[in-house]
Amino acid sequence: MEGPLGGRPGHRPGGSGLTDSPSDPEDEELPEDESDEDPTDPELEPVGTKRRTPAGQPTTDLILSCHRGSNAEVFPQILKLYVPEGSTVADTTFGRGVFWKLVSLDLYTLWKSDLQEGIDARALPYITGSVDAVVFDPPYMHTSSTERSRTYDAMAFENYYQLNRPEAVAGAPKYHEAVLALYLDAAREALRVLRPQGIYIVKCQDEVCTNRQRLTHVELVNAYEKMGFLVEDLFVVMRANKPGVSRIVKQVHSRKNCSYFVIVRAPRSDRTVTG
Repeated sequence: MEGPLGGRPGHRPGGSGLTDSPSDPEDEELPEDESDEDPTDPELEPVGTKRRTPAGQPTTDLILSCHRGSNAEVFPQILKLYVPEGSTVADTTFGRGVFWKLVSLDLYTLWKSDLQEGIDARALPYITGSVDAVVFDPPYMHTSSTERSRTYDAMAFENYYQLNRPEAVAGAPKYHEAVLALYLDAAREALRVLRPQGIYIVKCQDEVCTNRQRLTHVELVNAYEKMGFLVEDLFVVMRANKPGVSRIVKQVHSRKNCSYFVIVRAPRSDRTVTG
């Protein structure tokens, strides 16, 4: 799933290898096809009629998939693309409202909830099919119970969802599997409360757990598709500063310095959850 970070060289097969047109074929202006109409069509316009010009203007002012900056800077662009003004949005991990700092709240009906208010993202107090969009942004990974840098909020969250507690029920998922299970349980509940074709906005980050690469955004995309969601987009958010570690002997994996917004859409009318 790292594909969205890649690009295609601006090379046209059979040409000189250089072109002043955009590198993405979807953005290129294609020549008009003089044979795109059936000459036997009785509705064909008379000869000499001016050909209709496609709507739109050339621009570079586009919403891009990769950003260096903060969640608060990217989130309004996601709303602009996928959540029309006037929509009802349930942010199930609202917390301090970081995502919404640059959003005019009078544009949406915002339902705020989180664990501080006693609302579990896996059991929302909303009527089935009542929400246009759901936002979910849990801690991306478990942390060691002895890690000193853990915040109170993170500890409360992990203790409630039992992401790394040794006294968890035997056979219950732990560590990364517990984090993944939380994402999937929350997605099932989001699918319940979303209206047909509603939008689910999920924040995640990959991690290395027990010396294994876990590409969380790939795991989630695959699982969401099995549930019936349609994958719409993937936004990559790269942190502006460099991450550090308290101590290191030998680096064996790349350090994660980006996270992801996964954007999926609920099915048209089928409310059945298969995953």
